Amino acid sequence: MASSGAGIVAAGAVLLGVPAGMYLAARTVWEGRPSPWVALLFIAVVVLHGVGFWWAAKNAGAGSALAVLVLNLSWMLLVYLRVDMRDDQAMHDRGVTAQAVVTGWIHTSDPFAGVDDEVTAIDVTFPTGATARLRLGGAHAPRIGESVRTTRDPDGHVPPRLGPRPDAPGTIPATITLVFVIAASLVISTTMASAARDSLS
Repeated sequence: MASSGAGIVAAGAVLLGVPAGMYLAARTVWEGRPSPWVALLFIAVVVLHGVGFWWAAKNAGAGSALAVLVLNLSWMLLVYLRVDMRDDQAMHDRGVTAQAVVTGWIHTSDPFAGVDDEVTAIDVTFPTGATARLRLGGAHAPRIGESVRTTRDPDGHVPPRLGPRPDAPGTIPATITLVFVIAASLVISTTMASAARDSLS
């Protein structure tokens, strides 16, 4: 009887704890609030993913292993999308536009990436005398001496960029990815909770 009760408690802890950890980690990524405890939470999530993948592949078959794989891929994609969106959102919310004069070209040669002496960044000087290096991101390189429009973050958290202040980023891809994270987490936690209950009962 006591063993059965322990199995139920362990199953409940897995069933509630895994999704709760995933929710906290995903919410932190979504809101973009870095702190030391967030780093520990991310490490715990990565370790949990690894243990879950090993356990699922060994004990629960291909279905659970696939769910863990979906969870890992969705998690990495969510982090990538939100970090990229956070920079665009910050520039949209508080970006300041200003004209600057191009003072130099930065050439890059990388045969492994198929880049052969291309202009990948430019140096600019603002009317205040301040200077900055702007990555082109595939955009056409303006001529040296040309006046260009730039956007910078007054708080300095996001590097300055070429062009006007961006529109607010769309959230549909990140929202879909978050749904995959939550769904996969529920599948995994349910399977692991059932196994924990059976093994301790």
